[in-house]
Amino acid sequence: MAGGRVEIIERSRLLVAADGREGELALVEPRSGARHAAPLHAGEAVFDLASLAPADGAEARWELETAPDGAAIDDAVVLGTPAGVYRFTVARAGEGPLAVEARPLGPHAEVTRMRVEGAALEVAGTLPEEADGPAFLFARRRGDVMEIVAPAEAGGGRFAASLDLAELALPGEQRDVWNLRLEAGRRSLRLGTHLDGVPNRGEATEYPAAEVGGRRVQPYYTVENNVSVRSAPAGAARAAAPPPPPADEDARPRLARRVLGRPAVLVHRLALRLAAARGGRAATTGDVRDVRILLLHAWGMGGTVRAAMALAAALAPERPVEVVSVVRRRDHPFFPFPDGVAVSAVDDQRPGRGARGLGARVLRRLPSVLVHPEDYAYPWCSLWTDVLLLRRLRALGGGIVVGTRPSFNLLAGALAGPGVLTVAQEHMNFHAHRPALAADIRRRYRGLDALAVLTEDDRRDYGEALAGAETRIARLPNAVPPLGGGTAALERPVVVAAGRLNSQKGFDLLIPAFRAVADAHPGWRLRIYGRGPQRDALRRQIMELGLYDDVLLMGATRALGEALAQGSLFALSSRFEGFGIVVVEAMSKGLPVVSFDCPRGPGEIIADGRDGVLVPPEDVDALARALVALAGDAERRRALGAAALETARRYDPEAIGAQWRALLGELARPG
Repeated sequence: MAGGRVEIIERSRLLVAADGREGELALVEPRSGARHAAPLHAGEAVFDLASLAPADGAEARWELETAPDGAAIDDAVVLGTPAGVYRFTVARAGEGPLAVEARPLGPHAEVTRMRVEGAALEVAGTLPEEADGPAFLFARRRGDVMEIVAPAEAGGGRFAASLDLAELALPGEQRDVWNLRLEAGRRSLRLGTHLDGVPNRGEATEYPAAEVGGRRVQPYYTVENNVSVRSAPAGAARAAAPPPPPADEDARPRLARRVLGRPAVLVHRLALRLAAARGGRAATTGDVRDVRILLLHAWGMGGTVRAAMALAAALAPERPVEVVSVVRRRDHPFFPFPDGVAVSAVDDQRPGRGARGLGARVLRRLPSVLVHPEDYAYPWCSLWTDVLLLRRLRALGGGIVVGTRPSFNLLAGALAGPGVLTVAQEHMNFHAHRPALAADIRRRYRGLDALAVLTEDDRRDYGEALAGAETRIARLPNAVPPLGGGTAALERPVVVAAGRLNSQKGFDLLIPAFRAVADAHPGWRLRIYGRGPQRDALRRQIMELGLYDDVLLMGATRALGEALAQGSLFALSSRFEGFGIVVVEAMSKGLPVVSFDCPRGPGEIIADGRDGVLVPPEDVDALARALVALAGDAERRRALGAAALETARRYDPEAIGAQWRALLGELARPG
């Protein structure tokens, strides 16, 4: 199996890549003969590790039927499963089989609440069985036998304890780690959180530190989701935690490429006009059925990527489809590519790839002139990107080009030539574009064959802006392909939110709104999935509001369906949207949605009071009231969730795909 790659992703799932293979991969348990198969999508199979735990709580060893070439790994995670807490060890060395060992761990004390009050650590949770007699909380310093002991309360299957963190601030320059255990009913139990469905507690939450005796003492979750405490000299502790490097989507452009303002817009308009004037090639006889979807970064994450891949998958059964990624910055795609869809990159920006020779390296350092400076794609592109993209568009032999953002729509309309049908997709609402970009849209979209918008409001506004043009304007909402995880049971005290961590998504508004939920319904948690430039700011806000044990920043996930299925409510706090595909994704899992009625999309998707709740835009108090009310009303949640499932069916890929196929068929007919 060529091109093998094996890794544990998101601390919970095993990814096995097998380039050139189709069908499925399977793990087998030799002793029992059990078989666990996972389908291959774009050469990748993903196994849910928790599902490999035997139902009887025994050990198991699974082996991959076909070993990937060159895939060495030795990694482990601890996960809660229906059969108990297991350690899953994934290993392969040399030419041996790839094996997953599932071993049950001993009972533990499940922490359900942890707070830092002054210099005291307050912990509470549940016990695996009723405990009799006295209980104590032990903090043992890692590496020796030194222990600090605090009294605890245990009874009714629960425990509570308070630990004075000052006692862990031993003098000196050393860095100490203290592991916490509970002695209850003559049993010694490690403290941890394993049964809440959060595999990465240490990444999802950060607890405040107590500064005592010149030391910084801070509780945290280990990689195995157990509770420990760090103690280090205050200055050294801060210096030891540099901010993480930005994700590839967040990397800032070089200074030479941040050419902003009106001069850059004027240069862009002139360059695009000159490039278009030098085109002048005759119409070709290429197959008009061929579809090329022009995307910024097919290997990245985000709603536009998911929507573009869903469109490609819907069209691929009946016509050749290629996703053309303008740039590439990752080795492996965040989302698996659809089967039967070709994916290529114009400008490979990975280190050591792409630009070769002095001329190419110089052009890569200069800002783009063909990508509009007011488009958010601008910092990603360079003059070298322009050269490569111009060549690619000029080489098109007929067919249909579908742009997915304003810059690419403008480029396709100006440069693709008369032998190519040009279709623009707008993923952002009409009023969200910057002024100069909006002006160019009004002027240059008139040369496109069709414009696909996501909402009726945008169809009306673009119709008025392009009045008199021959451009066909169609409302074609994003499709939502089936997501994993099943339908949400609506039983967990969890509110889910998802999106890029930036100002548009308004998580800085959702977090203070959730404070009312935490106060009114203790035990409810908010899980925010996504990554982006505001992560550190949101973490500070969470800490300042004292919500560090209530609001979890979960990071990005490729398994959004499973994440949604663990919730009982979904919250959308965006300041504006192009459509809000994540609303439909949440509805497809049977989740009631509470959303700002922001421009635009949520108001077209959600029927207020029937399948969700709409509140005025950016009204934090109204959002809080709606969340508090639904968190306390299970019957209403179930009614709204059932209606949400029906609403989501309108966005089935086959239904939306049929609309796209009809539009493209009409455009391809002569006359």
